[in-house]
Order: sequence, then structure tokens, then C-alpha cells
Amino acid sequence: MAPGMTTPFPNDFRDDVTIGIVAALPVESAAMANLIADTAEISYDGDPNDYRVGRLDSAVPGRPHRVVLTVMPNDNTRNAATVCTDMLRTFPRIRCVALTGVAGGVPAPDRPSRHVRLGDVVVAVDGIVDYGHVRQVPGTPEPRRPAAEPSADLVRAVRRIQEKAFRAPLEWQRLLTAAHDQPMAVFARPPASADRLLRGGVPVDHPPADESGHVAGVPRVHYGRIGTGDALLLDEHRRDELAERHRVLAFEMEAAGVIASAASRGIGWFMVRGIVDYCAEPRDERWYPYSSLAAAGFLRAVLAECRPFPVLRSGGTGVLALLPEPELDVLRTLLADVGDLDLTAVWRAAIGRLTPVPDRPPTTALELFTHLAGVNAGADRVPPALALAEEIAERVGPRAGAKLREWVDGVAERHHLTEVMAGHRVAVRQRRERGDGPAVQPCVVIQVERDGIDPERCEVRYWIQRAATSWQPEPGEPRETPFRRVEQALQAAIRHAETAWRHSSEPVLVEMLLPTDLIDEAVEWWHTELEEPAPTPLCVDYPVVVRSLDRMRAGYRHRVWANRWKALWRHPPRHRPYWGRVAGDHDLHDWNTRLRDDPELTTVVLSGSPRDDAGRAELRAALNAGIPVILWDRRAPAEPVPADVIAGLLQGDPADLPNRVRALRREAAVASEAAHTGRHLALLWDDPTRTVHDGGPRA
Repeated sequence: MAPGMTTPFPNDFRDDVTIGIVAALPVESAAMANLIADTAEISYDGDPNDYRVGRLDSAVPGRPHRVVLTVMPNDNTRNAATVCTDMLRTFPRIRCVALTGVAGGVPAPDRPSRHVRLGDVVVAVDGIVDYGHVRQVPGTPEPRRPAAEPSADLVRAVRRIQEKAFRAPLEWQRLLTAAHDQPMAVFARPPASADRLLRGGVPVDHPPADESGHVAGVPRVHYGRIGTGDALLLDEHRRDELAERHRVLAFEMEAAGVIASAASRGIGWFMVRGIVDYCAEPRDERWYPYSSLAAAGFLRAVLAECRPFPVLRSGGTGVLALLPEPELDVLRTLLADVGDLDLTAVWRAAIGRLTPVPDRPPTTALELFTHLAGVNAGADRVPPALALAEEIAERVGPRAGAKLREWVDGVAERHHLTEVMAGHRVAVRQRRERGDGPAVQPCVVIQVERDGIDPERCEVRYWIQRAATSWQPEPGEPRETPFRRVEQALQAAIRHAETAWRHSSEPVLVEMLLPTDLIDEAVEWWHTELEEPAPTPLCVDYPVVVRSLDRMRAGYRHRVWANRWKALWRHPPRHRPYWGRVAGDHDLHDWNTRLRDDPELTTVVLSGSPRDDAGRAELRAALNAGIPVILWDRRAPAEPVPADVIAGLLQGDPADLPNRVRALRREAAVASEAAHTGRHLALLWDDPTRTVHDGGPRA
């Protein structure tokens, strides 16, 4: 069980790790480390974390999980988010982040079936409740944002453990019979007398074991929900109040930060906690080692029931390494029958510019596939080799194409990529239907959202698209700030982006992702270079557009939004404008009906600012109808944009609109008159194919 130092990975560790494990305390990390085989201790320049990399068994013999373990410098939400973010940046192939360690349990002596005892294990299969991040509504506070659901792959593994428990004792519990020699002796179970339950300082009996399901000397495993907050909970009345309101079984302090960091990258999470106290004084720290080992042992058992996540990397591995020979034989037969293809065109359509064509281009489809089988999947998790097979299927006859897609579906199912490939097919179909839309360019997407409780505070998130390749935005660090200091957070995001672009000569774009209540803010005139004598308006250096955060979160509006965007690029690509209501026309219903009745309309020019009732109603109607391009004059009372200015902006290639608006704003920056249209013109430019994981609720 104790690992030995080996060299278990053929290349850089970062290319193989698919499971990240975070522990808050050294004892938790030590317990987990004792269960990981073939470990190596490593660190990387630019990453303050120390890591232990090794292997844990998977559900497939001979193909263990590659895991990395790290311990936090302090146990709180902020440190948890920072540690997780650094780990995900260093190990980009991670597909799930698991938390292991200790928590305070919720005893229920009056309800034995829910009674949690010291040394028990709680598994968050029903997710978490961030009880400290709430919205105050009449009657009772409500959680402000539901957290992402736990990893479906690991939850399925838990179900298999639950099913096996009906047939035989659980093998993982043998790990908890600690040896008398070191190092495992320190993890021995404390005596039963150390599990004292008090209520108001008075001892309380635990319910009979046959009622609560406990077996002497063995932890009971509870499955449900865990509460998380940024303060240590040591108040039994508060514990019981929160547990009753949110139906939680335990409380801890790190999950919200880790989950937010993982979810912002579309990565799954999982959590197992061993119980060390009852969220009340007195606390007996003798339970920490044993409960840490119990949590680590159950996590190891879960991973042993989970198939390994695919690792696609260079060096003759990737897809080919994951496929058995009979399956490769089927593929060879399929590709041998595809006939003549323009392989360079197939390559470009499937892979784009992300992977260059080899110096000596392959001469057959099979050679092309073999070359790509060793190329890493990108942030979208689509293996380039499977993308290539999909593209070939599109270009051959219907029978051969159907067989190739069936082969791709089989590979995707076996390697947990079914949803990934389904999304890829949708994206490819949309790209074909849309025609030649604007190429992806380096940009930074900056989200600003007011706090739900204190409107004078806000949260700033951002994502950086480094290069003009496929859409792969990388999240930065979220930041909470008073709204009056939002420019400082904006400047930090811009400087991070500029550092990422430092070797690029391509044009860049700034996209402000805003909720409807902030969408009329003159964000293009917010400043950078704040420490200088003359801070610089953002629009002087960059094209700046706004985007709708509320619409991005509303999944039920994405279909009509995507259709309007396609219409913008349908041959010939051009704006098809629709003007706001003229003065005296107050029939919003008729205006909205005409807008929705013509699916070819792509661009709306509001009759006035959304600060006025008329402009605000038109803006909401246009967003709901899926309009991707909206212009208006921010001045209130209503000030329509001059028709000749609009005509000049909307002529020519639609993709040039953000730059034409920028030119108008730069004119305004050097003009003396405050009435210059460029000083007040707002542009919403909202591409539905470029969404981000913003951590907020989705409908």
C-alpha cells in the first residue's frame, strides 16, 4: 500500500494526469498519499503548489488513473480556488477535481437513519449548498447560485459501490484496519469512548446501531448533500438550523472555491469527507487521522469503479493507444474504402489552423488519421483524430459515412466522449449553415455583475482567448470589488490579457459581458493606465463591444439567437436592420411581432437609451428575439442615432462593425464637442458560438 518512488510516466507528468485531488490539511494529504501508488514529488516554476503524482486503480485492468495530489496552504474558500486554478493550469488534461479530507457531521439521534457519527464518511452525490453565498428574500435567505453538479462519471461509480454493498462487504474498509507499524499506525481508529455527542453541554446517547445502520469499528457511508461556507462552524444551533433548511449531512470550508474554479473550465468535481466533529465544542482531534484515511479510502474505491478518462498526447499514443487492435482493423477497412479525397482540405476543415499540416503531407486517409492519433485534444476535448473521421464521413457516400460515424460513436462511448462528440457535430453543422462568419481573434471577455445583496459591490470574471484559432478561452481569477473600483479589476484583466498576447501581432477585441441592468453602462469609456497622469479610455486602444450575460445563461433562448446569427452571415453576408419605434408610436406589441415575424432581421437600432422605458422595452424584446447586433445612443431622454451614421456603420462586411464603431469613438475622444455620436454610441455584438462558463445559473 505504501508507494515507492518510481518513474511511472513516459513524458512530462502534465500530459498524463486526468484526476486532481485537493486536500486542505497535511493529515488529509498524508492519508491520501499513502493510498497512491508509484508516487513522485514534483513542482513547477510559476506554480506555488507542491504536487505528488501517482496512480490509482481504475475499472479497467492495466489502465490506472493518473492522479495528482496537492495540499492547500490554508483551509478556506479563497485558497481552495487559487490552489485549484493553479493545478488546472499546470495539469491541463485534468477531467475531474476531487476533494478528500474531513468535515463536521450533523448528528440526528432522533432520526437514526440520518444519524452521522464520528469516523463516518459523507459523499456529496447530491451536490453542495454554499450557505454563506445567499440572496436575502422575504422570509428566508436563498442560495444565490446553485453549484455545478458532481461528476456524472464518479457518481455512476458510487452507484456501483452501493449495488455491490448488497452482495458482499465493502473491500475498501479493510484499509481502515491500520497496521501497528508506521506509517499506518497513526491512522488507527480512536476508541468508541472518543465519540461523545453533547446537546447543550449535556451528553446524549447515540441511537441503537441496528436502527442507525452502524457497525462497530466500521464507518457508515452517507450519501447526500454537504454544506460549505468560509467560516468554521462550531455552533450546534446554527448547525441544526442550516441542516434542516438545506437537508445537508455535513459542513466543510473549501468546496465552493474548488467547484467554482473547476466549473469555470467545464471540469467535473467530486467530494468525500470523513467526520471529525459535530460542528460544536468540544472537539477531539484524535479523529482527524482516521477520518482522513476513511475519506481517502472511499475516494480510492470510487475511482476503482470508474473507467479511466482518455489521455490524448503526442509520442505515438493518444487514440491509437486506447483502441484494441480489432477496432483499429475496422477503421483501416473503413478508411481504405473512402476513395480519393482532397486531404489538405479535409485537414483544414477538421482541424483548422490549430495543428499545422505536416511538412510531408500524408497521401492516404489512413496515414492522415494515424498522424493525428498522437495529437492532443484541445480545451474542447475533441480528439483531432475523431474530428478527422467525422469530416471524412461528411465527404464520402452515405453508406461509408454512416459506418464511420458508427465507429466514432463507439469510440466516444467507451472513452466518455459521447457528449463531447455530439456537441462537436452540432458546432460543425452550425458552422456549415452559417457560412464564413468572422474568424476567431484574440480577445478578452470581461464579465461584471452586481452582488445580489449589496448593489454597491460587484464580481468581475474574465476569460482570455490567446490566439486566432478555435474558441478556447482561458479563465482568469474572479475578483469581488466595490463597484466604484471596478476599473482597477478591468485594468488587471486587460494587463493579464496583454501578457498572454505579448507575442501576437493580430488585432484584439474587448467584450464586456453584462447583465441587463448594467448593459447601458458606458464601459468603453472606462479607463486603464489608472496610475498615470492621463488614464486612457478603453475604446482608444481597443474595439469594445457589450454582450448579454442574461441571454447567455438562458439556454432556452439560444436556438433563436443562433439562427439570427446565422442569418447575418448567410450569403451575401450583410446587416439586415430593424429600427426602433418612431416618435409617438407606442405599440410595442406590433413592433415586437414584426421583428419576430422576419427571421432574416439581424440588427436592431433602438429608438433611444435603455435608461428610458421605450428603449429598455425594445432592448428586452430584441434580446428575447435573438437579435445578435443592437445599437443605441446612451443619452437620455431618447436620442436616436442619426440614420446617416447608422448607414455608414452597417455597410460592407458585418465583421468590420466593431472596428468602424471604434473609429467613431476615437474621433469622439479627440473632438471637443460632448455631443459627438461616438461618445454615446453603444454596440451589442453577441456571437452565440462563443460562450463561456461563467459559474452562474442556467435555464
